[in-house]
Amino acid sequence: MNVGTKGVAFRCFTVNVKNDADEAFLSFLESDVARTALKLATVAQPSLAPFVKIAAGLTRCIAQRHRNAPVQDFYLGLDFGGTPMGARLAQGDYIAVQIPETVRTVWNWTDWAYDPHTGHIVAQSDPTQLIPYNYVVFGVSRHEGA
Repeated sequence: MNVGTKGVAFRCFTVNVKNDADEAFLSFLESDVARTALKLATVAQPSLAPFVKIAAGLTRCIAQRHRNAPVQDFYLGLDFGGTPMGARLAQGDYIAVQIPETVRTVWNWTDWAYDPHTGHIVAQSDPTQLIPYNYVVFGVSRHEGA
């Protein structure tokens, strides 16, 4: 990408396409075993039929709640200016981490390091410990046009 005269701005929006645990539960709910069990319950007690359908529908809706759910949305402006609050455009790796609001005030980047060999953020004290939050890494490098 070409950088403008004032700098560049990045906007990243990530979406959770599906949740494996919810998808496994939905598969069970739609299986022959579950359908047979629900059918037997309504045969044994016909008045339960509408309640079984409502419960199954609600359960299906709850299990699908993570499909296409927004996860991250951040904007990062990198500029050539020297404003005190601005982020300076420089070559290197940039990392955006999705941390809970309650952790934000105690977060310390010196506790973590980016491992370029694995592409993971790991604890400085134990490189086998991965960062427990979602993150996005992107790099800025100089390009000499041909």
